[in-house]
Amino acid sequence: MSDAVCRPFRSVLIANRGEIALRIGREARAIGLRAIVATSDADARDWDGQGFEIVNIGGAAPAASYLNGAAIIDAARRMGAEAIHPGYGFLSENDAFARAVVEAGLVWIGPSPAAIAAMADKGAAKAIARQAKVPVIDGYDGDEQSDGKLLAEAKRVGFPVLLKASMGGGGRGQRVVSAEAEFPALLAAARREALSAFGSDRMILERALSGARHIEVQVFGDAAGHVVHMFERDCSVQRRNQKIIEEAPAPGLADATRAAMGEAAVRLARAVNYVNAGTVEFLVEPSGAFYFLEMNTRIQVEHPVTEAVTGLNLIRLQFDVAMGKPLPFAQSDIKLCGHAIEARLCAEDPADSYKPQIGNLAQFDVGDMVRVDKGPGVAVSGHYDSMLAKIIASAPTRDEARAKLAQALSEDSIGGLVTNRGLLVHILEDAAFAQGGVDIGWLSRRAPMQAPDDVMARAAALALCAEAGVGWSSSHGRRFIVAVAHRHQGHEKVSRFAFSAEDVKGNVFHGSLPGIAATKISWTDIHIRTRHREAMFEDVTYRAAARKDDGGDGIVRAPMAGKITTVAVVAGDLIVKGATLATLESMKMEHEIKAAAAGTIKSVNVKAGDQVMPRQILIEITPEKN
Repeated sequence: MSDAVCRPFRSVLIANRGEIALRIGREARAIGLRAIVATSDADARDWDGQGFEIVNIGGAAPAASYLNGAAIIDAARRMGAEAIHPGYGFLSENDAFARAVVEAGLVWIGPSPAAIAAMADKGAAKAIARQAKVPVIDGYDGDEQSDGKLLAEAKRVGFPVLLKASMGGGGRGQRVVSAEAEFPALLAAARREALSAFGSDRMILERALSGARHIEVQVFGDAAGHVVHMFERDCSVQRRNQKIIEEAPAPGLADATRAAMGEAAVRLARAVNYVNAGTVEFLVEPSGAFYFLEMNTRIQVEHPVTEAVTGLNLIRLQFDVAMGKPLPFAQSDIKLCGHAIEARLCAEDPADSYKPQIGNLAQFDVGDMVRVDKGPGVAVSGHYDSMLAKIIASAPTRDEARAKLAQALSEDSIGGLVTNRGLLVHILEDAAFAQGGVDIGWLSRRAPMQAPDDVMARAAALALCAEAGVGWSSSHGRRFIVAVAHRHQGHEKVSRFAFSAEDVKGNVFHGSLPGIAATKISWTDIHIRTRHREAMFEDVTYRAAARKDDGGDGIVRAPMAGKITTVAVVAGDLIVKGATLATLESMKMEHEIKAAAAGTIKSVNVKAGDQVMPRQILIEITPEKN
């Protein structure tokens, strides 16, 4: 029997944001519960007109709101909520917060604090997995955490090794170390990121598997001790350890392996008296051998694909189990039917090193062939992650689901922000992905996304010229000149075009360039999209020319909004081209800011912990004279 507190309740506070908060709220209302949404200052307006009760819990920064457990519990008391649903992320896997919720007399919609704690530390979780006879990867998860000890263990295991934050998840605080020489710098980076994200720089290390797939098993338990699995999801398409595409069932997985993984996941869940929704994650080698990776003690982002192939409503089941109801089925009652694929649509630019994008969605429509899980708002800030929506296609076969999802994404009307939409279409139409069974390193081995081409640049210039009347024209009005700029892999390219009056008459907004869509963002910015690519172009017709040398003007600006996590230089330092000057954290990812040329640091205008805005001056360099 579990120590989870399960009992009936009539109202719930949703301590999360975006699409998962909206989904939970709708399910709560559907079963007659009073649904209250906790919002930060940044999100409050998004919920206008949605029909939910709203309670503010603090400022835009997560630490002031969605990570502020005391404020969330206080809001629940003030609003008369009887239960708290944490969704995923934020405090959903924080055992101290779950315990505080229970001690406040509220129902926690999730596993018990003890079960969360047991699985939170990856080292402790591996020990439990061993006792439950669940295979684990060779590595080190001990208490001795000195750099020397970790290096010694890495040499024992053999390179390449994987460094992981013991208290982490979602790929943060994780680095692959290929050789001993890389170890000190990558360990320091992993520790720094882990401390920032999880409040602990404790690390574990594992043998890095070659050609492995990331396959996870959905489990569910009730207060009476019944635990089942709902089959698996393949989450191997990842970039920077962040999932992009998930599907169920895993393509090409042998029936015997599927059964063995499901049974292992259930054994692990039973070992910690697991109640409610959870996911046991595995790495699977080409041979079919599988190893425990971690357990996520919450609902997962990708749960809709499991719902699609089992016919189960996992959020509804979460409410039922939290109310003390038993699971209404046995393991043998759960069947797989068809195939489902989910794509995470994110505000980021794959052609510009996946740089997060900030702004407002001007339009969003992917048609009615697919399921869309999207939040209520249109604004994307640097305070939270970059996911805009989840697009899910299901069909009797994998090929049909894949084609349906690719069609929905390629024929979409999503404008105002550069997204990874084109990359998603590329992946879905890739021959290797179509065959099924790609490994977790597959995406990183593919060629980078191509830069926007001259056709896209010309469309942007023409649209700006025709719509806004920008650019230079001759005295007879027969010639228009427009210069547009876009960024690719951290570098800016400027293209200049000359148009006649006839060119301007039929502009891109009215279909003169088939296959290209455009959304005007401002007088100077326009978003251009094709089937596989998209980019934001800026009118720079009247901008002063930049310096011709490699170093530019020596001004180092913030490439995006975010928080400065480290500053590596001080005034007077001599630096070489490519030297790391600072690191910036935005949308849960850390980005290195490097020197464009050699020189001397003239001034440093920020410090660790500072919040910065796009193009804010961070550092000034006096370029080295040739």
